[in-house]
Amino acid sequence: MAERSLKDIVATRIEFFKRKPEAAIYKPKVSSKHIRNLYTETMVREHLVKSDYGEAAGGENQAPNPIELLLSAFAACIEAAFYEFALHEDLKITSVSADVEGTLDLRGLFMVGDVSAGFKDVTFVLRIDSPDDEAKVRALAEKVIAHCPVVDSLKKPTPVSGEIIITGK
Repeated sequence: MAERSLKDIVATRIEFFKRKPEAAIYKPKVSSKHIRNLYTETMVREHLVKSDYGEAAGGENQAPNPIELLLSAFAACIEAAFYEFALHEDLKITSVSADVEGTLDLRGLFMVGDVSAGFKDVTFVLRIDSPDDEAKVRALAEKVIAHCPVVDSLKKPTPVSGEIIITGK
C-alpha cells in the first residue's frame, strides 16, 4: 500500500471530523515512574520521555525538567501544526522554528507565600521561511496558534482531577 501524504491525511481528517465529530475525541495517556533523585521516565505510546532537573536544583541534569518539556510541547505543537496546515493550503515552507520562554516564580513550587506555581507568562517567536505571500502565511500562522491544543490548554482554565493512592504498611 502506498504511503499517504501528510496533505492527504489532513484533508481526510478534516472531512471525517466534519461528518463524525464524536470521532474527534482524543484521550492521550502517559505513564510515568520515578527512577532516582529528581529523574523520571515517562512512556508516551512506545516512546520514552526522560525528565530531570539541573544540578543547581538538585538533579543530575540528565534531561529537560517538566516545565521545559511543557515549553517544548508548545514549540513542537505550533511548528508541526503550522507545517501540516501550510501543506494542506499549498503554501511552500522552507523552514519553521520556534523559541518559547516562560516566567515562573519558584516561590510557588517551594510553597513560600501565596504565590502561584504556574507560569506568569509565556512568549514565543515563530520563524517561518516561505516564498509565498506574507499576509497569507501570517494569517495561517495566527489561526494555527489560536487552535494549537497546547497553547489553548495554557490559555484557558482546564479542570484537573485525580486521586492519590497510598500503599504500604
